Amino acid sequence: MAVKRFDPRKANGYRRRKEQARWRASGAPCYICGHPIDYSIPSTEPMGFVIDETIPIARGGRVCHANSGPAHRWCNAIKGTRSLEWARNEVARRLRGGATTPPAKPTSLQFDASDW
Repeated sequence: MAVKRFDPRKANGYRRRKEQARWRASGAPCYICGHPIDYSIPSTEPMGFVIDETIPIARGGRVCHANSGPAHRWCNAIKGTRSLEWARNEVARRLRGGATTPPAKPTSLQFDASDW
């Protein structure tokens, strides 16, 4: 039997829903990239609205108005558990046309069939 682990993001759904409603009513732009958010788009879409915790819950942050801001799902996914400053710089770099992912390192040594 699997043991359920405590997930603070789901522990207080009321507080999260309250913050979502508060940010949605404000109509504020994404606090990571600064671009407007279309609040009518479902949150499952990349440009949909989600709330982001400035100090991530995984790093001890709480779900409260002072520690949250409206964000696009795409911007929030880039931020992850990193700092807001890092995320703003990274999103700006990607929007300017920078590489979306760092070059992958090979997972095995390259060899030629003649090396056998």
